[in-house]
Formats: sequence, structure tokens, C-alpha cells
Amino acid sequence: MADRVRAVAPHGVDVALDLFGGEALDVSAELLSRPARLVSTADPEHVTRLGGSYLFVKPSTPDLTVLAGLVDAGRLAVHVERTFPLEQAAAAQRLVRAGHVRGKVVLEV
Repeated sequence: MADRVRAVAPHGVDVALDLFGGEALDVSAELLSRPARLVSTADPEHVTRLGGSYLFVKPSTPDLTVLAGLVDAGRLAVHVERTFPLEQAAAAQRLVRAGHVRGKVVLEV
């Protein structure tokens, strides 16, 4: 991934917004000249160790309603990485904390 970005931006990038955490943060940090310009919404501990910042995103009912409408209209697709029964919530949490999930982990109630 870093090689593709370097091909497009050989002098690095000014800002990186991480939405995945884990290894994606390491790659993003490699591409920045200033670690303080690294922001993550997914991995607070890792991003602060790298010198960046964590951004907490608080969902709101109006925003979620708009997103649900886009999903219903087929204009927004949500990738579900894996679905777990509620009884396996601890396993689902371990998967998410491992930092290698692409998409959403769903608990069935």
C-alpha cells in the first residue's frame, strides 16, 4: 500500500486520516513528514504511540437516519466482515481489537 501512495506522492503526504487502525497506521506514519498530522478514528493507543491524535466520532440520530436512507436506496454499501451470535460477543471484540477487520463486525441479537 505504501508503495502505491509513494508512486503518486513521491515526497510523502501532508495529512493521513486512518479509519482502520493496526498496520494501516504504521504505513500512514511512514508517509508523513510530521507524525502529528496522523489522525485515527479506530486505534487510539497505536496512533498516540506514533505521535498522532485520536478522533472520537459520536454518532447522531439524524446522521444515522441519512446513512440508513442511503443504504436503503442502494447508494451506500456496508461491508460486513463477519457476523457473530450474541453469545460470541467476546470473540467478536477480540477480532476487532486485533485491528485487521475490513468492514463491520455484526452481533446478532
